[in-house]
Amino acid sequence: MGARAGLDAIGRCGVKREGAATIAIAGTLLAVLASGCPSKSRAVGGGDASVDGGEVVSETIAAMLATLARAEDQRRAKDVPEAMRGHHDVVVRRRAARALARIADDASIAGSMRALADEDRETVAWGAYGLGATCRGHEDGHVRALAARAASLDVPPAVPAAGPLGDARSVIARALGKCGGEIAERTLAAWLKLGAKEGGALREAAAYALGDVASKRNALGDETTTALLDAAKGGGASGDPPLDAALYPFGRVDAVGAAFVERLLAVGRATLTTSAPSPADASPRRLFAIRALTRAGDLVVSDLMHVIQDRSYLPSERAEAARGLGRLGRDGRSGAADALIYLVPERDPVAIAALAGDDFGVMTTLLGSLGTEPPKKADKTLGALANLVPPPGSPVSPSLARRVATLRCTAAGLLARGSFDADVLKQCDAPGSEAFERARLTAIVHRHPMDKDRRAAWLALARSKNVRIQEAAVEAIGAHPELKEAARAAIAEALASNKPGLVATAAEQIHAHPERVYVLAQSEIRAALDPNNHAEPSANPARDLDAGIARALKAALAHAWTEDLIETRLALLDAAIAVGLKEGRDAATAACRDPNTTMRARAKKALAAFADADATCAPPDPPPDAAPEIAALLTHATTVRFTTDAGALAMKFDPALAPIAATRMVALARSGFYTNVVVHRVVPGFVVQLGDPGGDGYGGSGKLLRCETAPAPFDYLDVGIALAGRDTGSSQLFVTLARYPHLEGEYTRVGHAEGDWAAVAEGDVVRDVKVEE
Repeated sequence: MGARAGLDAIGRCGVKREGAATIAIAGTLLAVLASGCPSKSRAVGGGDASVDGGEVVSETIAAMLATLARAEDQRRAKDVPEAMRGHHDVVVRRRAARALARIADDASIAGSMRALADEDRETVAWGAYGLGATCRGHEDGHVRALAARAASLDVPPAVPAAGPLGDARSVIARALGKCGGEIAERTLAAWLKLGAKEGGALREAAAYALGDVASKRNALGDETTTALLDAAKGGGASGDPPLDAALYPFGRVDAVGAAFVERLLAVGRATLTTSAPSPADASPRRLFAIRALTRAGDLVVSDLMHVIQDRSYLPSERAEAARGLGRLGRDGRSGAADALIYLVPERDPVAIAALAGDDFGVMTTLLGSLGTEPPKKADKTLGALANLVPPPGSPVSPSLARRVATLRCTAAGLLARGSFDADVLKQCDAPGSEAFERARLTAIVHRHPMDKDRRAAWLALARSKNVRIQEAAVEAIGAHPELKEAARAAIAEALASNKPGLVATAAEQIHAHPERVYVLAQSEIRAALDPNNHAEPSANPARDLDAGIARALKAALAHAWTEDLIETRLALLDAAIAVGLKEGRDAATAACRDPNTTMRARAKKALAAFADADATCAPPDPPPDAAPEIAALLTHATTVRFTTDAGALAMKFDPALAPIAATRMVALARSGFYTNVVVHRVVPGFVVQLGDPGGDGYGGSGKLLRCETAPAPFDYLDVGIALAGRDTGSSQLFVTLARYPHLEGEYTRVGHAEGDWAAVAEGDVVRDVKVEE
């Protein structure tokens, strides 16, 4: 997602031969399990008590938990003492296992293996999560250990699972999905075939884990596909009900094999007829069915149109159906045009006011699904939207006015079909507004070469007062190599700005197209102009990096960007490497010592490009200070209430799983940080994102926040910390608008939201913030 936008990115693990060390560890685990003698738990000891995360503990235990909290935050497995990993107190073992799971490096693996063998199921869950996070390069040993531990756990558990992690076997299943590979897939498919009574929550977790496997391979095996469709249909010998999660993996691949299309259509369509009482209580089964059906091809266009037009479906389901039409080529675009007709509001106050609700997101998604070449039959509908105006005298809030302008200009941009001076564009909104400029830019870059007039219009937008328009104009350079010197000038100008998102966008263009920022070398020009030079022109004349870009890139590399502007810093590093800038090596060497793991990982690759393949880029020792919040953590769930253009909304920050993040977010809210912040990203049916004072998604509070991820679900209205890589959080928050299993374990879940977040639109402003003390 632009900045912090990587909400949909998941790491990949392939199947490799296992190293002897990890196999030995796995063998030790199996021996412990076979002996039937895992670690024994005892109740928390007595003595003077303090409170940690809602648990009453002795002062001695509290001191241990503080040690573990620092080790976790500083990412130091060696600071998690052996005595605490196997401590008699279950609270200590759980926290030790959690710390190692979040540290997630090679030094943490042995501790996670030990936690996996524990008798306490929450400790087991953290151990499994840690092994899933460290699976790359250790697949065989980790998969073997995880599968063995799942087989050894009693079903159902002797003590029902408590807390947000759920049952340990479900966490083990998701860890197998993170590892991937044929063995993991076969194991998960076998669990899927268990009866509902025998398999319990494990079957659902196995289905979600198979979604992780599918996303890595972009395919599902025939046996797995059959097992998923059987589970999704239900029935069978044991008469099991349909498994809601079984259709989820199909939405994680590009297409389904032809042999299974008919069955997928039957099961998916049957699922769409089930009822969903409310967003908060609904199963995600219909949402998963909609995503799965779009992988069956254009046979489902009418099904998706029905979902869009039937308001008994949830906003997330209707938006997903609208998005699905965009995947289905010409027939999908035709269906989007037909579906849009039913949603265009009448010219009366009630219909116009309805744009403040769910239909707005569905309509904007449909407009996107029309593509850059909408079918001609859409012109009448687009014309109605381009001329949409509230009736005279009706009250219009700033939020509603913004929505109307967005619809008018988006429709006008599609109608213009590349005519950037068309009257329909000029009339869609006030010149200089973001809606107007975005529509004009769309028309300018639309499949036409940048001739003189078009180039001048583009350059004006590259200097817009709206930073997101500037970024979009610079991003358009990639599709227009004919811009040449104009592009180089725009890139240099963007690099010289103080706007981190604009700088990052310009740097990304250099990285993507380094050949375009070179010019004929001065030595070649002098030789060509020298009357005494009679040599034949070279077939491969020397070229130099454009002088303006070189100056701007060097200055941007030397700029003291705040630590949380990870995307800007990484983009500049990549750009410098792509053009072989000497200062790029210096920047990579400095980044190799950076406290942030994402910066160090990129620096290692950068140094390899400079022929320094032996660079290790180890974490700094001693480590940076632990987060200051550790000294005064939030002790209870705290509600923050927002007054926004979309109405009254709230978030409840819970320190149970993410104590540092919850404490930081509440403190920022209390300080007024979120007041007047713009909602910079909305993907209807997916997420609402805010928390960047600059409004383009690249900025933050100025301070980094390390991840506190957990194997806990991201369900409807859960709140997470947006990231641009591991440990790159800051102040940006997102609210999920439905169940999204692919986010689980990848992002810090910090709380739960309240209110109609589906009604929020990009550009809405947080007007006031209050913390309930």
